[in-house]
Amino acid sequence: MKLTEEFSEILGMFAADGCLQNDYICMWGNIYQDKDYYNSIVCPFFSQVFNKNVVAHEKKSNSVYGFYLCDKKVVEIFKNLGFTNNKTYDVTIPKEVLESKNKEIYAAFIRGFTDCDGCINFLKRKGNYKPFSLKYNTYPRIEIVSVSHEIMKQVSYLLNKLNIRHTSYYRKPAEVNEKIAVKISIRGSSRIEDFMKKVGFNNHGHYTKYLIWKKYGMCPPKTTLEQRKLILQNQLDPFTFYNRSR
Repeated sequence: MKLTEEFSEILGMFAADGCLQNDYICMWGNIYQDKDYYNSIVCPFFSQVFNKNVVAHEKKSNSVYGFYLCDKKVVEIFKNLGFTNNKTYDVTIPKEVLESKNKEIYAAFIRGFTDCDGCINFLKRKGNYKPFSLKYNTYPRIEIVSVSHEIMKQVSYLLNKLNIRHTSYYRKPAEVNEKIAVKISIRGSSRIEDFMKKVGFNNHGHYTKYLIWKKYGMCPPKTTLEQRKLILQNQLDPFTFYNRSR
């Protein structure tokens, strides 16, 4: 199957949030934050690439939103690309992506993976900074975390291919039964802008945070997607999320 940018982005999504079984594949996101993303990006991409009518639905018992795609030919495609039905700790980037000479293919995979397994957030500054930066969440960082160490090495490799500066390190488990995870972090305004220029987000859950930061110079934490939409429509003041007024 031809490796298009859309297919590479699907592979990134699937590496993060997909599940492969003998008779079907499935994808599941957050029922509250990812509906727009699934309806506008994930399902249309899967429908286009595999020539299927893929429609997402809620699974309220697990608080997820996504779909099943029951097609053995599609299952075989993912198997042939190296995916397995036990991919949590050993998922890797397909060699077709890694061996591509096309940077847009690299960017598409990273975008799909980050949209599903990454986040963007903003920190308050500490120390000798302007009062605005001390009071509000102004310092941006993109983080990607996975317990599959190999795929994180490969994502770092693709980021290096795109000349996107980042750091990688091990994250200690919070619980005794948790595995050690690897975290990739892209911090600071210039690096974030470089990532947005070369990769970007298709997940509205992430992109709305970036847009608020661009508009106001800060983005309050713990907002819902609907709240962020209202902020961007000038119907909600983001500074009201702080205890004190400006």
